[in-house]
Amino acid sequence: MVARVVPEYSKSAVGRASKLVGKGKGTPEQLAEARAVLSNFRSAHAFPLNAVTVTVRQKALAVNPNAVVAQRLKRLPTILDKLVRIPTMSVTTMHDLGGCRVVFESVKEVEQLVEVLRDLPRSRNRVTRVYDYLHDDPGPKRSGYRGVHLAYEYGASKPEYHGLRIELQVRTQLQHAWATAVETMDLFSGSELKYSKGEDDVIRFFALVSSLMAIEEGTAPVPGAESPVPELLEELAGLEERLGIVGRLRGYAAIVGDHATSDRRNALTLELRRAAGELTVSVHETMAEAEARLTELEALNDDDLDAVLVNIARISQLQAAYPNYYADTSMFTDFVESRLNARVPA
Repeated sequence: MVARVVPEYSKSAVGRASKLVGKGKGTPEQLAEARAVLSNFRSAHAFPLNAVTVTVRQKALAVNPNAVVAQRLKRLPTILDKLVRIPTMSVTTMHDLGGCRVVFESVKEVEQLVEVLRDLPRSRNRVTRVYDYLHDDPGPKRSGYRGVHLAYEYGASKPEYHGLRIELQVRTQLQHAWATAVETMDLFSGSELKYSKGEDDVIRFFALVSSLMAIEEGTAPVPGAESPVPELLEELAGLEERLGIVGRLRGYAAIVGDHATSDRRNALTLELRRAAGELTVSVHETMAEAEARLTELEALNDDDLDAVLVNIARISQLQAAYPNYYADTSMFTDFVESRLNARVPA
């Protein structure tokens, strides 16, 4: 059995490693050592992530027994890319090295869970901040991203993990469908829509769809996409005719390898080969073994390989939690097509 990972370096050492990777000016040996420091710091978030998720799962299932709850460690290549994009950033300030996700059916359920968790008495894993991308403070991002994030700081039974940060994302199915479509485009086409980078018209397309979803859910529209519904639909129809986003999303396909289907809690690694569209899901007996496998995969430095570690209570919910790895954007594309087909042309 592989032992759980604990932080082996001080935060100042992690900060120095972050700057070294961000600026990329060290020797190959220095950069390799810096990546190892960052990898250890990321992996050390597995324990506090699991501790937070236990509470979140209990409270989420009390709101809706069909809620999807999953957790994952942030991919090391994603961390390294972010440091290169923002060289002044330190990994120690990132909230989402360990991330938990809850997907509900309605906005009311999202609000209910957030209220419960924010005011939870006697919790030593405290919520330090709530980022509300649904309502007016701060509201949806201009890109169209919507949801509610809770930033946690671990402070429970293991002092070696005190101060490590965990992020909880709470979304509705529609919000999750939108985010999945964006991530799928990035995953399979190499775009960076998640960071608002790419063709202006494609970014605008996703902002319009998100605003239509927000109107349907009764929450704040996306800034810059606040026109009446008929005008939003007319603009969306023109973009779809030119860009064919729905067709492109439906054209992505992943071939899913065999994996266990029992509904016990599972530590999994997902390995996606982008060019071939092949997804392999591996089940591990312990989270520590899954962490070791993820480290092994990331050490390959293979640009065609996208690997992620997931812990989920019911493996049957895996595709619902991470549909982008299955190229499953059906809820998003169905929403767009149904609204465009029902519109009355100007």
